[in-house]
Amino acid sequence: MILILDVRLKCQDYIPFPTENVNWNVYLLSTCDWDSPPDTILLRYTIHGDTTINTVLYNKLCLESGDTNNPKIQSIGGLREVDKKIYYIGRTITVELDEEYLLYDFAKQIGDTIKHDSYGVFYSVVLDIDSILIAGSYRKRYQVDNHWFYQNPDYIIEGIGSVQNGLLGHISDIPTCGYHYWEHICFKENGVVKYLNPSFDDCFPANFFTRIKGLLLDSDINFYPNPLENKLYIENNTNEHEFLIKIIDNSGRILLEKDFYESEKSIDLTLNSGIFNIQIINKQGKILKTEKMIKK
Repeated sequence: MILILDVRLKCQDYIPFPTENVNWNVYLLSTCDWDSPPDTILLRYTIHGDTTINTVLYNKLCLESGDTNNPKIQSIGGLREVDKKIYYIGRTITVELDEEYLLYDFAKQIGDTIKHDSYGVFYSVVLDIDSILIAGSYRKRYQVDNHWFYQNPDYIIEGIGSVQNGLLGHISDIPTCGYHYWEHICFKENGVVKYLNPSFDDCFPANFFTRIKGLLLDSDINFYPNPLENKLYIENNTNEHEFLIKIIDNSGRILLEKDFYESEKSIDLTLNSGIFNIQIINKQGKILKTEKMIKK
């Protein structure tokens, strides 16, 4: 059992950024066509050895794909730590960086600004600092205003990084086409889950991915369209005849809670623009499916 407990700032040893046997999983929705539903992608970051970029030695950041027992490994960039500062060069979620960015700075204090790039485009202001107990050890946690329209404020934890926007999310440009959204899922070290985003049920979310392949599931319950309009259509190919359906916004507020029967095909919606979690729950209280959907 992994215990995660929020407390005020405690004296503790600094926990450096990991250099091996580590995984960060990030949830990504992406499309450049508003008329098509976005692709759901699992980004599986890991570190594999060292690499030299522009004569500087880095830990090699990679993306894994395919079977988790024998994954395909693709190098995308490098991470290095100096004086509690974590630097990154390489590909972000959306662009290729040709110079080094300051990814995290764990030496900053409340009120300080972290300038991630030399142009002033990406920066974070430290709003608060406290401690979080993770697997028996206290780690310093920073609440930051990153001026980002997805997960803001963001939370940055020593030895992990962002547990809202994901490892590289807060230094990733948003493409001007279509729709793009990303969110941290989980952090694993030496095969142990150290931090799981409470929005997800697992590092490999059962409602999106198979546990081995990391590919999209062909679900027995489908929601459409995505992006949402004024009606949510539900296709039920299960043996369940009665559900509870919930629509939850990104702050956790329940906007709709309604019984749904097999004979019904759609639900009328009155939602503002935003991102929502839609849950289907059976009569026994088991969540059968959770899906993130967009309202333009």
